Amino acid sequence: MEIKDFNALGAELEESMMLRSMPIALKFCEKKEDVSENAVFPLEKFGKHMALCQAFSYARMKGMTIAMGTGDHWCWNPLVGYGNVDCRPGQPAFEEVVKYIGIPDKTRATEFFAAFPRLPLGKYPYVVISPLKNCTFVPDVVMIYAEAAKINHMCRSIKSAIGGTFTSSFDGIDSCIYCTVPSFLNNEYRITFPDPGDRERARARDDEVILTVPGLRMKEFMDAFRTQNRFMGFNDRLLEFNLDFPHPPFYNTLFEMWGLDNYGTTWDVPAGK
Repeated sequence: MEIKDFNALGAELEESMMLRSMPIALKFCEKKEDVSENAVFPLEKFGKHMALCQAFSYARMKGMTIAMGTGDHWCWNPLVGYGNVDCRPGQPAFEEVVKYIGIPDKTRATEFFAAFPRLPLGKYPYVVISPLKNCTFVPDVVMIYAEAAKINHMCRSIKSAIGGTFTSSFDGIDSCIYCTVPSFLNNEYRITFPDPGDRERARARDDEVILTVPGLRMKEFMDAFRTQNRFMGFNDRLLEFNLDFPHPPFYNTLFEMWGLDNYGTTWDVPAGK
């Protein structure tokens, strides 16, 4: 897909899912020249550093395009996860982080941090973050912050696209890494809960979840998303608790097969369904 196609998908997702913030496009860059011309570096623009989750917030809430090099970060975690600094096993910095990783047993803490998602050391010194609907690059990953019910709806699109479910691993911290690096490296869909830093300093809401779609799979995702929405679009205004509510016609078919007298009013289903 071309950049304009990603832009159109960003606008479509925002509108059709009634999102309260814009889907984010993120790209890892090997050279500063690869960074979008309209991108703002925090130190150059504001004279201050920025946490990566705050860059996400500036993109999805303010519509800004933020670029970050090693000197712009105000959090240790992205520097490690994005391969900007040497924090491999055996390095003093590695041993220092292990003390605070949240696992009391040092052996287990060491094993955990050794397996922490990270990009190759020094390969991508820059990252650029932008609203998907007006990014000027093809994204490596797309991140969608939304309420759990909306993420659930989109998960069903992924199930349709890949013919099954997908998995994620969950940690209470370091969401900026878990929602980007594994999807980029493994071309995988991912669910992540915003961590305390994202909530306390970047305005992520308590009811938000992050869905990550690899850039290479956006067409796959959106094709399934549109198909699902033609049959059953998202609705967050279901205010009535009707009993014997209308349901898809195949419910009645199944009830009849099972010998049950549970017939009821059915939905109007689009032709071909």
